[in-house]
Amino acid sequence: MTPRWKQRPPGSNWGEFGPDDQRGRMNWVTREKVLQGVAEVKEGIAFCLSLPLDYPGGTALNPRRNPPRLAATVRDSGKNKGRQNFCYPLGEDNPDLTDVICDDITLMTLQYSTQWDSFAHIGSRFDADGDGKRRDRVLQRLSRRRACRSRHGEPRG
Repeated sequence: MTPRWKQRPPGSNWGEFGPDDQRGRMNWVTREKVLQGVAEVKEGIAFCLSLPLDYPGGTALNPRRNPPRLAATVRDSGKNKGRQNFCYPLGEDNPDLTDVICDDITLMTLQYSTQWDSFAHIGSRFDADGDGKRRDRVLQRLSRRRACRSRHGEPRG
């Protein structure tokens, strides 16, 4: 595999675990470390560490990050096409069925509350090629793709 950079940013761990590594610092979480952590357990009480999806509420921290929107999915065929799947009795489609379903969908900004995107939305410009020029490698790749699409008459996006 050809590396995507010639020099890594100061303080990064890029390449520390080999060129094909996908786990990064999680490589330090070995079986031995897990057992060491388990040895610290005294009472066996489990509790959730995540935040509610709608925390902190509003858009005060960032006006582009809106709270999640929750809605029921919609039936897409049959006599009940367009009806919401909220407390929907499947017996209306098939009299032999007794199930009632509530099928939800969520539209959310991944950085709104608990970091669902694992901080992958943060990047940095640095001299990746060792030529003294700071670049954003992701933006360069996207720009090349868009230019190629527009030259070949494909839709830009």
